[in-house]
Amino acid sequence: MHRRLFTMAVLALTCATALDSWAQSGEVHSAARLQQRSAALAHSYLQTWSSNARVALAQVPQLYAPRVRLYGRVLDRNGLLREKAAFLRRWPVRRYAHRPGTMQVSCDAGSGRCLVRSVIDWRAESPARHVVSRGASRFEQGIDLSGSRPVVFLESGAVLSHAGRARG
Repeated sequence: MHRRLFTMAVLALTCATALDSWAQSGEVHSAARLQQRSAALAHSYLQTWSSNARVALAQVPQLYAPRVRLYGRVLDRNGLLREKAAFLRRWPVRRYAHRPGTMQVSCDAGSGRCLVRSVIDWRAESPARHVVSRGASRFEQGIDLSGSRPVVFLESGAVLSHAGRARG
């Protein structure tokens, strides 16, 4: 009887350990999948913001959460649209790219949220104002993948280097 209980206890412990190991590997796999999806979204985000201003602005409701922390301020969707529209008017020609080798993605598999950090190289131009600006910035983007579609809930960063000049 004692031997049988001991065997069942060992079997139960072995199963529990295997399930725990499987769950952990599932979380790692899930976190890896979240990281891949977040990195892809961050790349497509910069492609969108490097495109036509009308196309970029039309994507705001699909790309962003209803409330977003944008460079330290919390904005609702209308405030975000106004902010992005003003930026696009100021800089109608834009080119953004993640600097190769700088992207880091950390995810919380339990919440489905990830933080993408990278250095981006950028160039912005205003033909009407005859101004070109270029530089590099530290970029952070929080992405929530827990819902029916991924959304950006955080966008932040800081300029690392900047060069601007008037076009002649």
